[in-house]
Amino acid sequence: MGARGATPRRDSLFVVRMGSEPETAVSAGKDEARPVAGRWLFGPVPDLLFGGGLIYLPLFALLLTAGQQVESWIPMSLMPLVVLAFNTPHVGATLLRVYERPEDRRAYRVFALYITAVIGAAYFAGLYLPIIGSVMITIYLTVVPWHFTGQNYGIAIVFLRRSGIAIDPFTKRLIHGSFISSYLITLVALHGEVLSEYYAPLEIAGAYGFLSLGIPRRFVWTIIALLGIAYVFCTTEAVSRLRRVAGWREIAPALALMLVQALWYAVPILIYFLLDPTGIFPFDPAHYTYTFVWITQVHAVQYLWITNYYAQRREASLGTPRFLGKALLAGTAVYGFPALLLAPSALGTVPFDAGLFLMLAGALNLHHVLLDSAIWKLRSGPVAKILLRPAEPEDRAPAPSRSWLRTGIWASGTVGVAVMAFGTLANHFGVERSIANGDLPRLERSAALLAWIGRDSADIHTEIASLHAREGDFDSALASLERSIALHPNSSAWLNIGSIRERLGDGRGALDAYRQAAEIDPDDEEVRARLEGTKPSQGVEGS
Repeated sequence: MGARGATPRRDSLFVVRMGSEPETAVSAGKDEARPVAGRWLFGPVPDLLFGGGLIYLPLFALLLTAGQQVESWIPMSLMPLVVLAFNTPHVGATLLRVYERPEDRRAYRVFALYITAVIGAAYFAGLYLPIIGSVMITIYLTVVPWHFTGQNYGIAIVFLRRSGIAIDPFTKRLIHGSFISSYLITLVALHGEVLSEYYAPLEIAGAYGFLSLGIPRRFVWTIIALLGIAYVFCTTEAVSRLRRVAGWREIAPALALMLVQALWYAVPILIYFLLDPTGIFPFDPAHYTYTFVWITQVHAVQYLWITNYYAQRREASLGTPRFLGKALLAGTAVYGFPALLLAPSALGTVPFDAGLFLMLAGALNLHHVLLDSAIWKLRSGPVAKILLRPAEPEDRAPAPSRSWLRTGIWASGTVGVAVMAFGTLANHFGVERSIANGDLPRLERSAALLAWIGRDSADIHTEIASLHAREGDFDSALASLERSIALHPNSSAWLNIGSIRERLGDGRGALDAYRQAAEIDPDDEEVRARLEGTKPSQGVEGS
């Protein structure tokens, strides 16, 4: 294990520390290097594909050679199904890790109870105060690449330690520096004037926005150049020093994680600053949101790989299908009954697509990141025992919790799975295709179904109004636009009301509508043009 007399380890499996460097992962001396717990968790192929992240390479190659086709096969409107299959269980796995066993709830009560309460309070406040929601979303999107980086680094250290490779402190710092510098490159891109609009890796909905630091363009180039030099130095020197104490085969899993980290963060941004990535799908900023969603799924698969191993070592009778099923239901429980209660048709005020989902996903994932920072410490006895030391699986299952509470959670999770799957399919096949084909009856039926599951949408009612107006039914169009505004005040609906009023000869009504639109979005050029009377009437009526 470690050298005699060494201070306690400070390695963290999923969080990279910016402060003092963690202690040596393995003994500092080459003579004492020895395998710690057997090299592999599940075997070389699954460990390299899932834990090492190499499953991303064929996906990357597909995006590189046929990215447009892939996006047409699986468009963003269907990506929630992919997220449901991978990302949602990975969040649920953390919830099981912290809340399922009484001893874990006691050990992490500060995070399980108090931090959870703070995040929950901020979430509810964000539903009524957009600035709080924007702050939460900004924090979440800023820590996401930090969280992914920490996971890659932590798993790399686990692989090296399980192989018994001797790593001196300076080599450890170089590995650490490689991962850290790649994250810092992303941080500058995320909050700089050059790439912020592309590298905020989720679309912002409704009244919420990403609060970029706005690092000036002249500084962005210099900072990224310096970080790029640091990244190349740390990476190449770390690999060189590892090769002095081990062969390529022994360090291959750690190198795989360094490669994946590079393809996720450092390489796309450095290519942008050195070359023109337009048309190179996974490196083109215009497609980065889509690429990032796939990166998120690979991260989730990594997490499920190691948490599945950990869970099965704690409970010998727990198989992979049962673990994944429990993780899925735990992850979707908050999207079941709670999400329905927070819909505008019940107790809520913000529509699902205007911020409710983004806030809910942001709060849940921020909670996930903070919990992970506490529970995955390699210096922790139970974690080290399972991940780094030979130990037989335990026969003890989790102590049963209150039956009504457990039943309620699984029921809400089941509802969450059904609502997320049905809502995604109804939106893609019922809404988007109806809009593309101009199929008004089908669009109205789809809107009614979505409203029934708490996904009523202001945008959908605006689209319904557009189709009514094309048919000359202006009364129905105005009614749909009023429904849109009732759900979520938006400048588009007011602009279209003004357009219809103008066409019907109601100049005063049109002017009032344009003024309402200007109050919501004073920077909208079309609204200003309508108010100034300098632009011909165009709008939902399709004239």
